Amino acid sequence: MAVETPACTPIPQEELAAPGRAARGFEGVLFSAVLSLDDLDFTESRFHHCSFAVPAIRGADFSGAAFDDCRFEPTRFAGCSFANARLTGCTLFDAERKKGCTFANCDMHGVEIAKCNLATGAFERCDLYNVSASDSSFRGARFHHSSFSKTLSRRSVLTKASFDACDFSFADLAGLNLQRCSFRSCKFSEASFIGTDLGGATMSGCALDRAEWDRARLSGADLRGSRISGLNLAVVADYAGLIVSESEQAGLLEQLGIKVR
Repeated sequence: MAVETPACTPIPQEELAAPGRAARGFEGVLFSAVLSLDDLDFTESRFHHCSFAVPAIRGADFSGAAFDDCRFEPTRFAGCSFANARLTGCTLFDAERKKGCTFANCDMHGVEIAKCNLATGAFERCDLYNVSASDSSFRGARFHHSSFSKTLSRRSVLTKASFDACDFSFADLAGLNLQRCSFRSCKFSEASFIGTDLGGATMSGCALDRAEWDRARLSGADLRGSRISGLNLAVVADYAGLIVSESEQAGLLEQLGIKVR
């Protein structure tokens, strides 16, 4: 016999605006469309089995917050902070409308994501340095002008991100700096890497079939164990030091017009 999921309970605006609202716990709460969460402080708050129906949230601080088994209707987060936040088992995608959430100019460095659905989401000019995700969907997601890097000095930039068993099929990763980032057992079917810098990146055990590689940089990248059908080295900008599995080398050489017998 199936167990029905209990409905979420609406919370009034005055309770959100009450003093001492930071670092609070919210259990089974409905953040309805009539509420305004703009500029509110939710630092290190805990959200369990909550539902968010607010169409736009501006300037809210969710730094260090934890979201567990929460649902988000398509929401536009603008100028919000999710620094070091954790999302586990959350849905940020409306299957009926086939629409995800948008994060614009958000601080998302150090975010931890596990078993979440962020399909068709948009990350516009976001700070994604040191983000980590596992068993999550970014299918059809867009990362326009977002950064996975941190500037240490005028001559030193550190890029860091880790993804395990994530789905990036049809995702737009064009033009990103993903140097030395780690992708393990991820799916990139028909994803766009046009102009993307993957120098020194690890992409082991990934599905890279039919991806777009024009002007991509693959110097020192490790693609061992990945399916790379359709990768034409003639269209990439750099592949010096590229590492691939022995089983894949024949296909790569044939793309360059070299026959392996």
